[in-house]
Amino acid sequence: MPQQQQQKTNNNANNFINYFNVKVLPLTDSIEKVRSKIKTGIIIWAILVCAVPLLLCLLIIFSKGQITDKLAIILCLLVPAAVAVFAPVIFIKKIYAMFTKERIIPALLGFWGQFTYIPPLNPFSALYKAIKNKTGFSGFWSELTKDKKTNISVNPTILARLLRFDAISYDDKIVGKHNDVDIELAELNTFYTSTRTDRDGKQTKSKISTFKGVVFSAKMNKNFKGITAVSCDNIDKRRLQRPVVGANTISTMSLADVMSFGKQIADTTGTIKNITRTAAEMSRQGKSETEIKNHIENKYKDDIIKAGFKESNDDTNTPQKLEDVHLEDPLFNRKFKMCSTDQIEARYVFTTAFLSRFMKIAEKFNYRLHAIFIENNVYILINANKNWFEIPFFKSCKDPKNYQEFLNDFSRLLSIIDTLKLNQNIGL
Repeated sequence: MPQQQQQKTNNNANNFINYFNVKVLPLTDSIEKVRSKIKTGIIIWAILVCAVPLLLCLLIIFSKGQITDKLAIILCLLVPAAVAVFAPVIFIKKIYAMFTKERIIPALLGFWGQFTYIPPLNPFSALYKAIKNKTGFSGFWSELTKDKKTNISVNPTILARLLRFDAISYDDKIVGKHNDVDIELAELNTFYTSTRTDRDGKQTKSKISTFKGVVFSAKMNKNFKGITAVSCDNIDKRRLQRPVVGANTISTMSLADVMSFGKQIADTTGTIKNITRTAAEMSRQGKSETEIKNHIENKYKDDIIKAGFKESNDDTNTPQKLEDVHLEDPLFNRKFKMCSTDQIEARYVFTTAFLSRFMKIAEKFNYRLHAIFIENNVYILINANKNWFEIPFFKSCKDPKNYQEFLNDFSRLLSIIDTLKLNQNIGL
């Protein structure tokens, strides 16, 4: 089996090189010219900025005086020079990444089929677009607030069931179809702000990251009504049942993700308006407060429950109780916590065959996974503290070997569909 897997890997790499030479390589000439100019510019800038400080450092080294005094002066000279060199380099690297990703990644993705690359919605990407299109500040602002639509939205309310956060930082997204399964891969970072107060009453705030990696989302070829969650960490059952998405999170979302649960907000707002209008009209008719209250509760009962103002006594609207689930695989029980609103449905999803396939995927990602099965969708959160879908900056973009990490990462992510057989009935 290992030999077969190695042979498959080698064949995949060879096929990728052949594809690269035909489809990608012709695009790299202009990119490589830009990269060469950037490298030359950085070298010239570094020489201009550092020449005088380095010369002064040499004079200080060979001058008389205490070593500690010399070191202090040298640091005062070199630190600002280093900042003056590296700060522009980081900025230019970000802009260059937008330039190359826009051209290279769509071509690379063609190796696997029909996929669309969606760049991150951040100041760097907006600035790059404004520079490219020569649209100035108005173009920058337009790009920054542009709606980035996707086939399957990674809804923050889904993430909030598994993770604690008050803000989300989005990076690259890739949307497409593999083996007739619509998928979305979204690279993101969730975090919350922690405030500490010392003995003197001074407060310090720090960002605590709760997830950094890729969220894989897809439709499953099996119907289920409840919620089943799997996590390599402990599961907060209260959060899983009643996710909370705060204003800070909404302010950091892309517009597409805001729209993905905007209907819920619209329903709530519409309910408030209808109730207010009805109450005012009945009040003008001379109705008593009791009559108004009873009329509103009867007429808008379903809307009030849906908007979250009141819980229903109906079992279909009352949150189901979450229970811990222990499967037959002892390794799974050691590596993961699992709970579900329905023990039977959890086993309906995690059949023996599906469990075996899930563990194969988990092993590929060092068991650093969270997963939630809800509304016939599967969301798998791959916790990996690395930058995904990156294009080499300090290496030639003409060499297919420099894209090996991209090849490996994307192949592993697509293997989720193949291994879990999401295009088939998961019970098979």
